[in-house]
Amino acid sequence: MLLAAAFGVLVLPACASPVTSATASRVAEPSATGALLPRDVVLGLNQVQPFFPDVTKEAATGWNSTASGNPTATRSVAYTNDDGSKKVTISVDEYATPADAATGYQKAVELSRAVPDVKAVPVPSLGEQAFAGSVTQHGQTHVGLGVLDGKLVLGATIAGYEATPDNIAKLTELARAEVTAAKNR
Repeated sequence: MLLAAAFGVLVLPACASPVTSATASRVAEPSATGALLPRDVVLGLNQVQPFFPDVTKEAATGWNSTASGNPTATRSVAYTNDDGSKKVTISVDEYATPADAATGYQKAVELSRAVPDVKAVPVPSLGEQAFAGSVTQHGQTHVGLGVLDGKLVLGATIAGYEATPDNIAKLTELARAEVTAAKNR
């Protein structure tokens, strides 16, 4: 699923593997210290379920392998329903400076827009900049968004959900809650 992986750099964190295609000149590697942001920088299951009640468990957490650029620390958390057919992923990447974050964000947007059949999704203002999109491949739809806010790049993604206005609105509100949580940590 290389295509989904390329889209995953910004709007589909942890729903796919790191980008390895020739179009992706750089995907993040763990910092020299392998720094992880604290687990509480990402919303917990009880804070995600009001938006997506079908997710029932935390499936994975750790370094955000789809972060773009050179983050100093990251955290990605994936939640799924019981059979794994639906997934909500939230990521936070922290950079040394706002300029570094902006560079990583812009690279991720470029890679996301380059994915064939990706459709931009309009979202209200979140942070300094926001990009959202959806793509359906092999019968599965992924909708995600990325937000640049100071030294942070945040991502929120749903997989296995349709790209309906209602789901996009819930994803947007989830991202808004994550921006607030990450900034207030």
